[in-house]
Amino acid sequence: MKKVIITLVVLAVAAGANAGLKISVNGVVDPPDSTVITYPSESLIIDIWGDGQTPMGYFFLGINLAGGEYGSIDISAVTIPYPGNMKSIDWLDDPDICSLLGVKCPVLFIELVDFVPPGEIPKPLLGLLVDYIKFHCDGYNPVQIPSDVTLSLFDMDGILLDTQVIHQIPEPVTIALLGLGGLFLRRRK
Repeated sequence: MKKVIITLVVLAVAAGANAGLKISVNGVVDPPDSTVITYPSESLIIDIWGDGQTPMGYFFLGINLAGGEYGSIDISAVTIPYPGNMKSIDWLDDPDICSLLGVKCPVLFIELVDFVPPGEIPKPLLGLLVDYIKFHCDGYNPVQIPSDVTLSLFDMDGILLDTQVIHQIPEPVTIALLGLGGLFLRRRK
């Protein structure tokens, strides 16, 4: 079992280097260090883009909330501009799949397929594929600052295609109040 997991990790790293599908946060694809910084109570828009190199199929968007529940995902306003004839996005709560991917359940299951008659070419995964997955920052853990949320996009084989990390940091006023509170506690001792 250990060898299988190591093999999957090696394949995931190799595939991630040339992945054709990318996650964008607020319209930014590939931010520096694959991280986005935001404040609690803000909302971010997550999209999925393709460069035409990844075969159509089925994908999983896993959301790992480090240390607790620091955000929520809303897919009620999602649109799928991909022109293929089979496209959908929905929640999938399958512990076996989540365990294989190494993410918390549920995951978003994304279907992007174009079935065509013999001789025709299916539409490639190119450009904006999935639009308006809304992530709402619900807060942060004062013990763990920044409170990270990791978005991971996998193909049907469990190979990691892209990762984005959202760092939720408290507003400057909150940090100042925490500092003042620490000073008062120190003074009382």
